[in-house]
Amino acid sequence: MKLFLPQGIGDSVWALHKVQAVRDALDPGGRIDIALAGSNDVYLERRALDFVRRFSFVDSVEMRTFDIHQKEWLSADGRYNYIEDGWYDFSSVPGLEMRYCALMPNGPLERGVRLESWLPQYPIRWSIFDDFRLTPDERAFGAILHVQLGDYVVFYLGPFHGNTDNGHNRNALWGPSDWLELGRRIRKELGLRIVVVGAPYDRTYYELFVRPSLNGDGGDWLSLIGRTDIGRLFSTTSHARFVISYQAGVGIVSTLLGTPTGIFWRPAGDSISPTCYLSFDERMASGWVPPARIADGTHLPLVYTRHDVDYVMSEVKRRGWA
Repeated sequence: MKLFLPQGIGDSVWALHKVQAVRDALDPGGRIDIALAGSNDVYLERRALDFVRRFSFVDSVEMRTFDIHQKEWLSADGRYNYIEDGWYDFSSVPGLEMRYCALMPNGPLERGVRLESWLPQYPIRWSIFDDFRLTPDERAFGAILHVQLGDYVVFYLGPFHGNTDNGHNRNALWGPSDWLELGRRIRKELGLRIVVVGAPYDRTYYELFVRPSLNGDGGDWLSLIGRTDIGRLFSTTSHARFVISYQAGVGIVSTLLGTPTGIFWRPAGDSISPTCYLSFDERMASGWVPPARIADGTHLPLVYTRHDVDYVMSEVKRRGWA
């Protein structure tokens, strides 16, 4: 069957937890052919294609220029208005001429509903990463990095705009000095190196705001930003002692792969956008996390302005991550 999912790595992986159950109920024995909402011309969106095609239960994946929002794209309470889950007939759109089943978990999650409670008639499969494929070379990448560096921690700092004028860390609620101080304390108190990851569009923030201030600590940091494909990226996070991440696919997937991970979210009521009120229920920070990850302490939800470097360090030590 044809399935239409949101385009981001984090967004699409939430939906992937139920695509098999939906297929089994609506098209038993059928294929799983996925269309992601987005454009092949946008690197940020195109990167999700490589991610989704790595799941062995996905037969094909492509990018399509669907609109995932309703005409009134923002609700009165400051949430995105996504299209409803269900069947959509695109027979009037040139090049499509087919029906797609849309799965949009973002709406419920952003309102604090847990992932398993979204479309509850379809059982959730928490173990989808059993079917996530890495090549032998990709698997070896993180192992070799660990041999070369010793034990290390992964930081994902996020993109320039998301940390400055429009995004989850708008107005730098957690700033470069916080990353630098956290890195210094991890090195001093835990003896771990810092590996910074991200896509090419994440390089600007690191190069402008963090790297110039490393000074004598520069040897403790290694930047792999823009130097890894999806496979090598998650091989790197899988060999880390733990991950600290801006809210994005890096931290979401490292959590689901079982690496201890802390992810920063914006406090509810503080708008992500500077031009309109847009905010999410803080329960979203854990609403997609498998109960087993919550129970074993490998998931650490963090909120900008509420959780500082001292808190992160105390939780890392208390939870035995290093």
